[in-house]
Amino acid sequence: MIEILLVDDQRLVRKCISARLNAVADFNVTAEAGSGEEARDIARERRFDVILMDLNMPGIGGLEATRRLLALDPEARILGLSMYVSGPYPKQFLRCGGAGYVSKNADTEELVRAIHTVVGGECYISADVAQHIAASDSLRLQRHGVEALSRREIQVLQKIAVGFSHDEIAERLHLSAKTVAHHRRQLLEKLGARNDVQLAVIARDQGLADLDALRES
Repeated sequence: MIEILLVDDQRLVRKCISARLNAVADFNVTAEAGSGEEARDIARERRFDVILMDLNMPGIGGLEATRRLLALDPEARILGLSMYVSGPYPKQFLRCGGAGYVSKNADTEELVRAIHTVVGGECYISADVAQHIAASDSLRLQRHGVEALSRREIQVLQKIAVGFSHDEIAERLHLSAKTVAHHRRQLLEKLGARNDVQLAVIARDQGLADLDALRES
């Protein structure tokens, strides 16, 4: 039997989730907590196979509660539950030691699968959450790539972003077409882009679009 501690500040939500989980043959919600502080006190008295942790609670909140619970028991398996599938919450929770992250929009089958996965010693992340984390990592890598660009590469990137051809870029920057082609290859490699369209998107996302050139075009 998998013993579960359910932590959520909304009593009705706790009762609904408990009913769903207790209907599963090998699950037993043996304790509930309405705050991170209460969860910590309960966990001091007994150990659970998994702790379902709402991340959006008043008081110390789900992230800090997770840190304190893991300080009490580094082997605790804590599964985050949240309405937030994007933004900083998922990565912060996983970085502080959470065993998995599930959207509150998940159906019962996914929640059951997530619990079985983390109890088995693996990490579970909802597909929608994983997609946002991957997108966030991609943007972070792009930002780091932008920081590594030379002044001339940034100038070429800005011209690409507003749609100038390579010959137009060469003329405006007083470069040879061969040199522009070289800078473009460097941009593709450093920014992980496949074509000029992706370079333009990255430039605009990172605030590097050449507004003066745009007005001139």
